[in-house]
Amino acid sequence: MKDWYKCLLFALSIGLVSNICRAAAPIKIVARGIGFSITGAELEKACTIFVLTQASSGVDVPPALERVYRTRLLDDLIMNKLTALRANPTDKWRASQKAMESFKAQREQYVSAVAFELKVEATGLTMVAFKRQLETEALASIVAKRELRPTTAATEGDVLKFYNDHNKQWRLLETAKVAHVLLSKSDGATGRRLNPDERAAKQATAAKVLGKATAGIDFKQLAKEFSEDLSTKETGGELLLVRGASLPEVEKMVFTMQPNQVVLVESELGYHVVKVIERKPAKVRKLSEVSNEIRTHLQGQKFIKQLPGYYDRLKKQAGVRLTLK
Repeated sequence: MKDWYKCLLFALSIGLVSNICRAAAPIKIVARGIGFSITGAELEKACTIFVLTQASSGVDVPPALERVYRTRLLDDLIMNKLTALRANPTDKWRASQKAMESFKAQREQYVSAVAFELKVEATGLTMVAFKRQLETEALASIVAKRELRPTTAATEGDVLKFYNDHNKQWRLLETAKVAHVLLSKSDGATGRRLNPDERAAKQATAAKVLGKATAGIDFKQLAKEFSEDLSTKETGGELLLVRGASLPEVEKMVFTMQPNQVVLVESELGYHVVKVIERKPAKVRKLSEVSNEIRTHLQGQKFIKQLPGYYDRLKKQAGVRLTLK
């Protein structure tokens, strides 16, 4: 299953898996074809992973649907076996690279390597088996895409038609990259609205910051020292403003400024010392700029549409026989 790794979130509760995962005799063959066979043990492992994946999304697998899900899982295993038989060395290399990228991305979601390893092993998989599973699923996709490429390729005409039919999608609004220092009109800890004297003190501090910025003091340092915008102060106060999606008072000023200009603007939120770094006008992306995106999108749509028929052909050619009961 493409999202099987989500089961890691619930791996420690493996004892709660429903009866859908009843033990199967390890030597029992549940499917076979030219060049491959699948045992009951393989299907049982896939079944356990599936149930935990659903549980991670808060979904219980009804025992009444056991046969339906087991059949679908078996079909996935068959597809993995069939595509692996058709893989060439380049496919295998690409699958190993993709699996490595996926492994790193999942590892980064955990605070430590030990925590990640414990989650993996709690599913009954070793780290080696976990990586192998990622590679198996990557290989199935890579082989199918390669073999279907001749019939899923998008023509120049297809690309042009999609571009013209979705013209609004290529419009980019005016943007401004800025750095800012915010002195808030509210207490950061309690959310209390400041009284007039407190607001006056904040305004005075903002004016002081403006003077330092105008005098050439490094703006990033000023943001780290004075800004009360916790989301940007550690990165020098930088953010991207989009025309029509920013504070009206700030936007009105920023989109009339030139790069390196610095101003003090008051809004309902607080006092903003803003420096414009770069402005980009609104524009419509040209066909040449988006043709690769469109082509990839169209090929993906065709691939999804043709995939069931492709799998049916592979199963027929391999003479697949099922013994699942």
